[in-house]
Amino acid sequence: MAPSVEPVLAITIGDPGGVGPEVTAAALAAAPPEARHLVFGHWPSFERALRRLARPPAVEPVPAIREPRPGESLFVDSGPDSAPISGPSAEGARSQLAALESAVDAVLAGYAGALVTGPVSKAMIAGLEPGFRGHTEHLARRCGIDPDAVTMVFASATGPAVGLVATHLPIREVPGSLTVARLERTARHLALVLRRLDRRRRPRIALAARNPHGGEDGLMGEEERLVLAPFIESTAGNPDFELLGPLPADSVFRRALAGEYEGVIAAYHDQALIPIKLGGPGAFANLTVGLPFVRTSPDHGVAYDLAGRGAADPAGMLLALDLCARLCRSAETG
Repeated sequence: MAPSVEPVLAITIGDPGGVGPEVTAAALAAAPPEARHLVFGHWPSFERALRRLARPPAVEPVPAIREPRPGESLFVDSGPDSAPISGPSAEGARSQLAALESAVDAVLAGYAGALVTGPVSKAMIAGLEPGFRGHTEHLARRCGIDPDAVTMVFASATGPAVGLVATHLPIREVPGSLTVARLERTARHLALVLRRLDRRRRPRIALAARNPHGGEDGLMGEEERLVLAPFIESTAGNPDFELLGPLPADSVFRRALAGEYEGVIAAYHDQALIPIKLGGPGAFANLTVGLPFVRTSPDHGVAYDLAGRGAADPAGMLLALDLCARLCRSAETG
């Protein structure tokens, strides 16, 4: 049997003034020798990150996009034509948005099979594009999809994965975000990721309660009794996943990390992100499920305070690249 060709991954370095360039450069240096990459971003900032590595990877700037050969990393400059950028800036905001748009164009045009995004400054991009809340919602709109039809999932290398019912919402909007349609979408997308990552063919997924102590039979809230429990009952016998709960959020993540469940459905952003980030950098990677292509990213931000100090940990970008390639291969094989 002929060896399979590695998928082409389009990679954005994110904000050139943050840690994105250096974690991307370090991750490329550790990539498999047959990997193929199309990297998008501010070349002077990325070149500075390459020079700081003891053994930098070979990355070739190209004037136009082409498909990289096995073992080849190509770089497409998103401008501006300036010195390396440090910290937040208007130039950095324009560059990170231009790189993201070019990378999405490359994937949609077939030059790459999937997308890995470096950390961006949401606030800086929102200054150019009002209403920008993050990659998840922006990528859905770019693909002509309702942002409510995609799911933010956080996956680990071998442990559990977590799906979010609500993503980048102000906390005041969270109470109205819990609907059966969103629960169904989250469960379906989370189960899909778990099956493609070769966990269980029918993964066990725990549904985290919305209220303290699981609502205490309505004493601390009615969502568990009126919405969550009936939804779990409606999924009985589903061939794609087994749904359990609702379980108190202050214990469900510990139980999942101990191997009791393959997945957890969280009601809102910080209910999931606080416990999973306690595992440290690189424990989880972010996925957007429901797009016409695989998209992953590290689970951290731009970290301006760490940029350029050699203190940024590339583990998150390494995991994002690994999971992206694995999900592409599993999609190809069904």
